[in-house]
Amino acid sequence: MKQHLLIIEDEQDTFENLERKIKNNFPDALVKVQSNCDAGFDYIKKSKVIQPISVLVLDLTFKYQKSSNVLKGGKDLLKELKKEAIKVPTILYTSHDEMEHIHPILNNYHPSGYVIKSATSSEELLFAINRVLLGETYFSQRVHEQQLQRFKYASKIDEIDEQILQFLPDANSIKDWEGKVIKDQVPLSHKSIKKRIDLLCDRLEVDNEKQLLLKLQRLAVI
Repeated sequence: MKQHLLIIEDEQDTFENLERKIKNNFPDALVKVQSNCDAGFDYIKKSKVIQPISVLVLDLTFKYQKSSNVLKGGKDLLKELKKEAIKVPTILYTSHDEMEHIHPILNNYHPSGYVIKSATSSEELLFAINRVLLGETYFSQRVHEQQLQRFKYASKIDEIDEQILQFLPDANSIKDWEGKVIKDQVPLSHKSIKKRIDLLCDRLEVDNEKQLLLKLQRLAVI
């Protein structure tokens, strides 16, 4: 069966360039473009019966949206596809390169690829499409680096640390910590909690609690 590729992207220069390059590299494929996720979702559902999508190339962020659009971005579309149990090999093609964006997508929707947009990334995307058409996966080097960094720091946090991090954003005084963190069925003292926070700051190479929370959020650890 003829390969069926769908691009969902609202930046005209980007999708015109991608469409041209994909058609040149996959001359026998049917290549379609949709400029928003509502139209893309409708197209995927219609194609499911006639000719299912072989690879979906999807951006996460859409700047040029109508107020009537229900699906505001790529994440909304992935959520709907999962909800309706529609399986489409998907490559995220996006400028979002932080783990706080990457991890929830990989963890919840398991895409076949994730390519970070750059001045030269269209060639990388073509390589990724070819891999996915072969039933394989492809992720940009930056994605692998971010995953390794997340694992590195997440492995330094135990169950007690997780309790502390849960309450840390709202704890403004010693009293706020009373009875909050439990170890072996015994509440930890404020002194013990402060010592653990200092150790976490040291392990994660930050100077204070604010930087600690920010770094863990950016790495999608909390």
